[in-house]
Amino acid sequence: MDSIFRIPYIQTLAKIDLTAVNYKAKSDFLEKLLKEKPGVNSPKTKKIMLILGSSRLLYFDYDELVSFYPDWEIYNLSSAVTTPAYYDFQLTKILDAGIKPDLVIMETDPNQFNQNSVFKSSNLTYSFDLGYVLSNLSLFGKDHVSFYLGRKLFAVGTYKPYLDQMWKNYKNPYLDNVLGMHKSTYDYIISHNGNGLSPIDNYMEKDSNALLLTSHRTLDWLFASYQRSNMQFGFYEKILNRLQEEKIKAVIVWPLSSPDFESLMEKESLVKTWETEIDSITKDHNYSILKLKHDPSYNCNAFADGGHVAKDCYRSLMRSILLEYFRRYEPNRL
Repeated sequence: MDSIFRIPYIQTLAKIDLTAVNYKAKSDFLEKLLKEKPGVNSPKTKKIMLILGSSRLLYFDYDELVSFYPDWEIYNLSSAVTTPAYYDFQLTKILDAGIKPDLVIMETDPNQFNQNSVFKSSNLTYSFDLGYVLSNLSLFGKDHVSFYLGRKLFAVGTYKPYLDQMWKNYKNPYLDNVLGMHKSTYDYIISHNGNGLSPIDNYMEKDSNALLLTSHRTLDWLFASYQRSNMQFGFYEKILNRLQEEKIKAVIVWPLSSPDFESLMEKESLVKTWETEIDSITKDHNYSILKLKHDPSYNCNAFADGGHVAKDCYRSLMRSILLEYFRRYEPNRL
């Protein structure tokens, strides 16, 4: 019976949103990257940039990156609702394969260090492999390892057999459109170096009340039961240690949200506590965090919702990241 819920079509009926599709595409894209081994199996003709982030770094325009930054081959391994554990998994696979990025862009954010986040139902459900989980048993802990094994052994752990909802999805007159969107999203990620296909494309929210409302909703969702995650801080330090050992240049970026969301964040004492700790750890490893809210070179003010910039702002985002790269590592070229 459980095997039925390993059939892709049945999985779609059980879980119709794009979460599983995005993670599947990122997993397959990572495998494609590991097989091709850019700079290892073939001569390196361009610098390699690796982007590790959440949905806030997912939707760079691939064609614009190719056009604006011809000296770089940019691989985007970002996905929705991610954590340092997810970044470490990808970075470990890349470096162990002998691929040496010239620059790693890594997102950081206080929610990624929340023990009560949706880590289990996102990263732990849709990513990692058994070897990686077991080799990091001391960081994951028995609870997360047991959860991981349960989800991998039994498909119904992820794709809940709620027959009434599956029937509604089956009878949905727009089901074919949904399936088409799933395929388009998957194909786009694979063929565009991991950059995502935005479901809202160039939309930007122009209603200030809507931005305030989604800011409150996002904050309540992210921080309602916040508790510091020793595990995620452990993975964060593991990443920085590996980057140091391999002498890899890195820009760690704290993305910008809408002014309403940023104002709400400023009032949260847990955010200030996290910022002090993360700054200290990062500095101890000879790196620093690019905080876009304080970066004068970042000058875009368009948002898709309270927590996400509009796609139009990705141009300014990459420009700020690369300016920071040149300031730190190649100041003579500025």
